[in-house]
Amino acid sequence: MSLSKYIIAVFAVAGLILGHVGVAFSHEGEDHSKKEMPHKLSAQGKRVVKLLENYAAAVQSGKLSEIEKYVVTGAGFSSLEGTFEDLGWDSYRKHLASELPMFNDMAYELTNIRPYVKGKMAYAITDYTLKATLKSNKSGGGKDRLDIKGKATIILMRSNKEWKIRHIHTARAKAEKSKPAKNHH
Repeated sequence: MSLSKYIIAVFAVAGLILGHVGVAFSHEGEDHSKKEMPHKLSAQGKRVVKLLENYAAAVQSGKLSEIEKYVVTGAGFSSLEGTFEDLGWDSYRKHLASELPMFNDMAYELTNIRPYVKGKMAYAITDYTLKATLKSNKSGGGKDRLDIKGKATIILMRSNKEWKIRHIHTARAKAEKSKPAKNHH
């Protein structure tokens, strides 16, 4: 290797090393353990978050007429829940109509909502939780607890200055395994 190429290589390696050291110092003292990332919201982003919070409250109410206020109610609506697919609002409405009456003391919440808005389209990535007691006599005499959490991607469209949910895709988180008690002997 010629001397000039050797000198260039040395400076390149030194630049890489110093660059990484600089990055390390620039992040010194930052708390990287936070799960929620701060996200500055536009006015439309705030509207999307509010709509999704209202939608979650409507689901929690168990009233289909309330839920309907926040979704596209035609064939353009779709839902993918795990591997179960609903195409069109009528299909999803039937799904909810059969499922919601099975729950007592239901709590449904969307949290950590991160909207991304571009023109008349938006999507949001969010965490969700569903907690309820099952009413069914087939499962524990109506005493079985349901505690589900996971992630959702929700696609929205704006029509007549109003946001509506067009598609919901949920993915359930794996159930946490209970940890065995530690033996202190």
